[in-house]
Amino acid sequence: MFAGKGRSARRIPPLNPLRAFEVAARHLSFTQAADELCVTQGAVSRSVKALEDYLGEPLFERTGYGLALTERSEAFAMRLSDGFVRLSEATDEFLGVQPPPVLTVRAYTSFLIGFLIPNLPNFQVKHPDIKVKLISATDSTEFGRDQVDVRIRYGRGHWKNVDSTLLFHDELRPVCSSKLLDPAKRPYPIDILKNHVLLHQELRRADWPNWLALNGAEGLTPRDHLVFDELSVVYQSAISGVGIVMAQKAYFQREIADGHLFEPFEGVLKRDLGYYLTVPHSRREAHHVRVFKKWLLDTLAAAGVGERAQVPLVELGVRSPLMKAANSAMPDARNRAMTAR
Repeated sequence: MFAGKGRSARRIPPLNPLRAFEVAARHLSFTQAADELCVTQGAVSRSVKALEDYLGEPLFERTGYGLALTERSEAFAMRLSDGFVRLSEATDEFLGVQPPPVLTVRAYTSFLIGFLIPNLPNFQVKHPDIKVKLISATDSTEFGRDQVDVRIRYGRGHWKNVDSTLLFHDELRPVCSSKLLDPAKRPYPIDILKNHVLLHQELRRADWPNWLALNGAEGLTPRDHLVFDELSVVYQSAISGVGIVMAQKAYFQREIADGHLFEPFEGVLKRDLGYYLTVPHSRREAHHVRVFKKWLLDTLAAAGVGERAQVPLVELGVRSPLMKAANSAMPDARNRAMTAR
């Protein structure tokens, strides 16, 4: 036997119920878990019930919106996911199977469209042996539900069970199309915003008030506001000349260089919130993950974005009450939404 003398046997529940629970926890759906495992929904339900009986407590909460994990079962599921990945890798290694590495990246649509996809051909040329799978995430609750190698997250870098590397802090400035204003006349006075439409993303409604307060124009009333659910749609509206958007520096390097967009005002809003590359502990030593991480940081630096390309960010020392409320309530609420599951 492998166990040493005097060592008690490890407490391990039956593996089939463990696997059924791990898959159901990733999907938050017995139906989708059944599809992945090629069994019936009833079989998944019975397996989960068997594991709950073994552990002596419920693993899911049934809500009006479907299944939800408890705080304890969420941590349990994440550890199980890492364990099954390691088990799969150990089996491949034992059998001598070396499948081509596939790097799965989950990121916000705006990050994919604004930065990653335009630069991805460069990565593929340098690393043709690594296949890349991109998953768009517009809803923060999607994070942590599936097995991916890398996630791009927005917040302050504090998430459980992952390594976090800062890519770039919020560095926001208004941009608009040359169809809307003449670039030759910049910088424009801020009060011309009274004649224009401000574009917002639903979860980032504080961006414009923060920037206006920082530049002494708190309370300015624009001609109108347009609010969209998806940030990439907000950005495309700006490119089309619908209005003026508060833009992340990293996302508009090409459009600004090509003259399709420009910065009509002076003044940049910097905050301690930012975008992070996060990697589960079980994947941090994987070669294809380390290669991608280095490439991404180098590419951001070459584009003049990120910590390597700028002085360390110092959080704004003086804020208006509006900025304090917006920065403490809205971003933190979003960060909690991403870590709550």
